Amino acid sequence: MVFRNIRGLVKNEPGLFAVMLITVFSSALLLYFSYGLYQNYNVRLIENSTEYKELVLEVGEGQTLTKGGLCSFVEALPRATADNVEIFLVNAASGSIADHRPVTEELHNELAEKYGGEVMTDEEGRSFSFDENTVLTDYNGAIFYFRFRYKDGGYKYIELPEESLHDGRTLISGRFWSDEEYNSGAHAAVGTSTAVMTNERLSFLFENGKVWLWGEQYDIIGASDANALPTPPITAAPDDLVLMPHLNLYFLNALTKTEYSDLKNTAEAVLPGMFRFEDISFPDRDSIYVYNNIILISLLIAVMSAVNFVMLYRCILLLRRRSLAIMRLCGCSLKRAAMQYIAECLVISVPAFAVGLGVFIPLMKHVLADIFPYMQGAYSAAVYALIFAAYIVLLMMLLAVTVSVNIRGSISAAVKKRG
Repeated sequence: MVFRNIRGLVKNEPGLFAVMLITVFSSALLLYFSYGLYQNYNVRLIENSTEYKELVLEVGEGQTLTKGGLCSFVEALPRATADNVEIFLVNAASGSIADHRPVTEELHNELAEKYGGEVMTDEEGRSFSFDENTVLTDYNGAIFYFRFRYKDGGYKYIELPEESLHDGRTLISGRFWSDEEYNSGAHAAVGTSTAVMTNERLSFLFENGKVWLWGEQYDIIGASDANALPTPPITAAPDDLVLMPHLNLYFLNALTKTEYSDLKNTAEAVLPGMFRFEDISFPDRDSIYVYNNIILISLLIAVMSAVNFVMLYRCILLLRRRSLAIMRLCGCSLKRAAMQYIAECLVISVPAFAVGLGVFIPLMKHVLADIFPYMQGAYSAAVYALIFAAYIVLLMMLLAVTVSVNIRGSISAAVKKRG
């Protein structure tokens, strides 16, 4: 019965039959292309998002980044850009003992007794021994780690994420700074305490629970697992403190092209030539808009193709109204009649959809893969089967409703026409 109906359709309505085949064939091409296009775009979006969640700005040759210069740069950033920077991370070498603690006669004698050696005088008239003048960065713990946020016009301390550098994130004792302390430049430091110092030279910077830094004393409010000198808020460091030649920025959301331009323009205005900005690629927002619309339109066209197939078949049911009424009067049940017509649609649509898939696979491998480099990797046998099943299920659901409605009224319509 099913194949007899199809033969009759091909013989009596060849144009209508051809349109039905083309509708299913084009649906297959559109559905598979839409899926590949989406996956290609999605991979590119993920890559861009992860690549620019952090940024390292290298200091240019011949340039010196100071604490004052860095703060001027940070404070000049547009608010939206600054708010998206979760962490500003920068380091500084600690310098020598004489750079931090005033060399009194008492300290001078103590150092001379401890280390011996020749006593010298620097250009500013400060006395020190050779060992005292040794740059502490040659030893463990001789570095400052500064990390902070700048939000709503204020500096805030922020702990590094678990997966980031392990440089003082975990407290051993005490506490970190409050937002008020960090923003105001409180003389409070957190870092390795004298109790855990392994370098004897560093011990001369500690005195009665305080640490000497840049000629002043800072209260030690906490000890951390950082192998570094106790570090104050960056707001409490002297403006002329020389920082290491790189600035790390970690972002809450993926860095955008606009934000990158803000960083470049602000740096050029405040610190001309200070940082090296590499040429990096960002997803074009106009292209993203076009991608999203192409995907949406393709899916809508595919769904409408299924609807069109059903509407075309409805025309066939109307043409068969009289023969359908006779079948029903002769005892053919509603369920049996519906199953026959749905089976007929399956016999027509499944081969047409398979042909569409057969055309798409070589088209994708030899043409589309060159245009959309991530498309080919998005497909597998399971994906092909799932898209096919989804289309057939949608088609059968629409057909079931259409066939049921039309064959229910076929008898009364046929009787009225005859009367």
